Amino acid sequence: MQKQGVFFIGDVALDEYYQAPYFPAIKEKIIVHSLPPKMGGSIANAACVFASYGCRQKPYFMTALNSGSISKILCEDLEKSGLDTSFMVWDDSLPDSKCIIILAEDEHTVFIPTLGLQKMEVSPDAMEALKKAEYIYTNLCECKPLTFQGKNSLNILKELKENGCKIWCDLDVADINGEELEFLAYFDTLFLNEKGEENLQRLKNSRKMSDEPLQEWLFDMGISTLVLTRAENGCIVYESRGESFTIPGCRVKVEDVTGAGDTFCSSFLYATLQGSEIRQAAEFANYAAARAVTQMGERAGAAGLKAVQTFIKEQG
Repeated sequence: MQKQGVFFIGDVALDEYYQAPYFPAIKEKIIVHSLPPKMGGSIANAACVFASYGCRQKPYFMTALNSGSISKILCEDLEKSGLDTSFMVWDDSLPDSKCIIILAEDEHTVFIPTLGLQKMEVSPDAMEALKKAEYIYTNLCECKPLTFQGKNSLNILKELKENGCKIWCDLDVADINGEELEFLAYFDTLFLNEKGEENLQRLKNSRKMSDEPLQEWLFDMGISTLVLTRAENGCIVYESRGESFTIPGCRVKVEDVTGAGDTFCSSFLYATLQGSEIRQAAEFANYAAARAVTQMGERAGAAGLKAVQTFIKEQG
């Protein structure tokens, strides 16, 4: 089977913004001003950044949503951004997918209502499309509910990997428990920011799993490539056991860091698909994320290839 295309599995949400004079204390009541909502969701942000670069084949985006008006708005926006949403899973038992973001005291505080998603049954057509994908990009909490004809998510990931799919996971800030460690065997490339690394290291230490450094232990678990993102300090890439390199950060005026990690990860994937060597892919991703934080909005990274190339030239 010829492998082609990219499949994003994950969250999309309507971000409701409110401006507050300060962040209230417990039991306090204050007036906040409603601001225009924006489209969000970590995996959706990454998918939109990827699609903005231009693709030979339209990338797929899949998650579970209810069939209400907010879901319709979200899907229409994803389609306009260049994504194929034909394999979405519809479940009217789910609440609306949205986040509440309070802007106060030069910071943003995010409230993420859980959807309570326990099961995301994919269709036979969606499963066939997943098998044909060259890359699948997701995160742990979003791929866990996957089911297909009695198979759970681990069975599905195992089948996809055996079928030649490369599965990339952005662990981000998510906690991971001992029962979820077996998922690591099916991820080819793992992205960890500092919080995600801290959580994983804490779990490893608490369970006394190994005295090896975290990166060596992850290779033992099955990871092929590990990327540690360091925000303004760039990234560290572990290609294999004992082989690593560092890409320094770019010094820019920061306007908004929201979505920078999503921009980095999907830009890394895009560059890899274009045939870039791993160091070149990391450098491109680093520039793309640095450019994104100079703009407002969590999808500021979805500006297209020309914008990133221009930024790279300006950086000298």
